[in-house]
Amino acid sequence: MAITGFIEFAGTDRVIGWAYDSESPSVHLEVTVRVGNEFCASGFADVQRNDLHAAGIGDGAHGFAIDLREAEITAEDVAALEVHAISGAEIIQLSRIQRASADIIDLVSDPLGPTSDENQFPVIVLGPARSGTSAITLALLECGAYVGSGEGHLLPLAKMLLTTIDQHYRHVGYDPNTMLGRVSIDAFQRLVRRSFVQVARDLYQATRWLDKTPTVEMVRAAPLMKELWPNAKFIFMKRRAIENVLSRQRKFPADAVDRHYSDWVAVMTAWIGVREQLGDSVLEVEHRQLVLNPQAEAASIANFLELTGASAARFVSYICETRPERTDPNFGATYAFGDLGLDEEDARKMRAVCDPIMKAMGYSYDESYFAGTDT
Repeated sequence: MAITGFIEFAGTDRVIGWAYDSESPSVHLEVTVRVGNEFCASGFADVQRNDLHAAGIGDGAHGFAIDLREAEITAEDVAALEVHAISGAEIIQLSRIQRASADIIDLVSDPLGPTSDENQFPVIVLGPARSGTSAITLALLECGAYVGSGEGHLLPLAKMLLTTIDQHYRHVGYDPNTMLGRVSIDAFQRLVRRSFVQVARDLYQATRWLDKTPTVEMVRAAPLMKELWPNAKFIFMKRRAIENVLSRQRKFPADAVDRHYSDWVAVMTAWIGVREQLGDSVLEVEHRQLVLNPQAEAASIANFLELTGASAARFVSYICETRPERTDPNFGATYAFGDLGLDEEDARKMRAVCDPIMKAMGYSYDESYFAGTDT
């Protein structure tokens, strides 16, 4: 297919994105906007954009910004909005993706700025890499209720900075005759908190945004995220070590096996340590259940996030029809520990490291997946 492009922003007043036909690079494609079967507006992908030019998307003049004000669509309609790009007889529906905002090149502390924000409702997607975090993120972006990036990797820095400040003050100690002694530790900590609250506001105009950072550092930072954004919700994706390591081996074949299972153990252990602090703002999703019962699991996630109407329908539809978690050629298969193909020493080390978490999560080492079951 020669047409490529994305919806980068959709609101009640406009839709923004780009569309390009690599077989007709000089053509500015027609773009139509519909809600269901109802035509709303149309335009052409002819807006010059430096980011497209830098990425080799023709001469860069393939962006679009279509005015929807006359269509008088509602916020609910936005979730059901469909955008098509047309090139001759070829028509494709564009997918949604978060547009990269302008780079933030300066951070200014406002002493009146808040250190937490109850007016934003982020979703923090957590879990080991290759556990389905990307599948959930893509579905949430596609449903139209949230904005965000496919990968985050910024928010863990908040906890790292606060920890470093605390360690430095503890190490040096208080002395009123030093420069350090004249600056309260609380002042630095408020600075960090204000900065991250403001960064989220600057990056996302919408109050509903998401972050997906599948690292142990992000799991450890989850309680801080709850402090910064009290209305945050957390989705933790779980997957048995055997399938998780096999998926990592396919994706990152150059990495040593101990790196794969050590990361899995670190993330799962950290989660056990923080999940009680997050209260009822947490939903744990087992990757295996997402594979076996996508309709029920997707509906459960939609209900947890209070998605309604078209947003909920698009989310469930994306999970059930696109199956974004489908990365194994033998989709739906379960494996035994021996299928990892480890030598005796590596197998011994992996079992020793993984065994406490495997038992805590109720996982088996054979094809049954869960201990004491047949599935």
